[in-house]
Amino acid sequence: MAIGLFVFTSVLALLVSMVFQQEGAVSSQSSGAGNLLYILWFIILTLAFSGAILYVARKKGMRVIRGLFIILSLFVIFIVALPISELLVTAQYYLINAYSDYEIYGIWFGIPVIMGYLLLFRQEWYVLNALGMLLAVGLSAVWGIILNAWYSALLLAVFAVYDYIAVYRTKHMIELADASIKGGLPMLFMLPGRRGAKLADIREESTRKEGGVMLLGYGDIALPCVMVVSSASLGNFSLFPWFILPLAGAVAGMLVLFLSARRPAPGLPFINAGAIAGFLVSVLLSGYL
Repeated sequence: MAIGLFVFTSVLALLVSMVFQQEGAVSSQSSGAGNLLYILWFIILTLAFSGAILYVARKKGMRVIRGLFIILSLFVIFIVALPISELLVTAQYYLINAYSDYEIYGIWFGIPVIMGYLLLFRQEWYVLNALGMLLAVGLSAVWGIILNAWYSALLLAVFAVYDYIAVYRTKHMIELADASIKGGLPMLFMLPGRRGAKLADIREESTRKEGGVMLLGYGDIALPCVMVVSSASLGNFSLFPWFILPLAGAVAGMLVLFLSARRPAPGLPFINAGAIAGFLVSVLLSGYL
């Protein structure tokens, strides 16, 4: 399920990034200093966000953070919903040779409205997964364009090291995941190992430290997607090798993680390493060096 989610997110992020570039909504950053500055800001925001969540969780104020997170998430979804609506209407046009501008507006506004309702009144693990997928699509589509592919590889390498330290050394990533589950903060993909599982069951199992569900941070999907989109952008959106190989490398890293890592384990060292390796193989095959 996790691999299917990653592949689907990567494909959708690639299509959304193509729409963004076609419309000039997002421009690439050509200078090395600009790329490094973006990476620095990404790291600072990640550390600040993680620290704020842990602080508020210890003060028993997760409801405020949850509300702010949902508002920001819906704003991102609103931005992503426009290119998704255009893609859907374009597909409809090719199928039945007809479309309406009203359909674009209906899908554009409908996606965030439906997601907002589900998050507030019908929150379940699959709703959180849908939210995480849309956020990952938005982040990777934008950052995959902004960052040069080589700097995307640097970003992934930095966060692979950070994830390792946060899980095995400081262990604050484990505390962050626990706070997310107990406080109802949407930050994790939840993949139950049995049918009919409910979010309440997952939270109870997590509290008892049972292993009935696989948890992946949103970043475990979003960050390797950045590499996939950035690589495809460098190769002028050529499917092979620029898109397929980084995607396959990330999938291979995910398989190694699932088969060999003990829980809880940092996912980014495995998945990011695979995505970067796939990109480097793409470079070698294309004679870019």
